[in-house]
Amino acid sequence: TKTVVDMSCATGLFTRRLAKSGQYDRVIGCDYSDSMLKEARRRIQADPELSSSSATSLDLVRCDVGDIPMVSESVDALHAGAAMHCWPDLDAALGEIHRVLKPGGKFFASTFLAEYFRNVAALGDSSDINQMAFQYFESTDVLRDMV
Repeated sequence: TKTVVDMSCATGLFTRRLAKSGQYDRVIGCDYSDSMLKEARRRIQADPELSSSSATSLDLVRCDVGDIPMVSESVDALHAGAAMHCWPDLDAALGEIHRVLKPGGKFFASTFLAEYFRNVAALGDSSDINQMAFQYFESTDVLRDMV
């Protein structure tokens, strides 16, 4: 069984895309927010391409990325789109992702870099990015060193 997790799935955009791809037997969309999961469920149910007769099992799970309720080495791939900067304990999150991935499993993530927001601020917004509620990474090298 080939399983992929869409961590911090929000409204389920990539959860739905992964399910429609036909590449996975099971797709699990995870988010900490009940509201996001409700919206993801609504959009999944409204999508005619995602019928209950699909060969892909599709589940939504409420969880904290720092405490993933999954068996160790049970996930083939984990996607986290524009999410890492929102995770309150990045070390715990990365440790849990490493734990649930099968040996040779893949982790695909995108996030925001501080330089981008400095450039935005230079265009006229005087907000100090260091005072925002997100964690921004100085460079891709910093991210590479984490994983």
